[in-house]
Amino acid sequence: QCSSTCAGGFQRRVVVCQDENGYTANNCDEKSKPMEQRSCESGPCPQWVYGSWGECTKPCGAGTRTRLVVCQR
Repeated sequence: QCSSTCAGGFQRRVVVCQDENGYTANNCDEKSKPMEQRSCESGPCPQWVYGSWGECTKPCGAGTRTRLVVCQR
């Protein structure tokens, strides 16, 4: 499986040298050995998307301003 549910992950597998009967062997050509790790892309990572700040709730003193904030893929 990919190590991440979004971009930037990697996959690993075990690569061993075996004879035709499935027993461990030592005479495999190292140059032709398949890769044991590769990167994997599982789509973009979620990120925060936000709008502009709204108007203040009071003309003076301790008012508040709000904005829409959404976690989005």
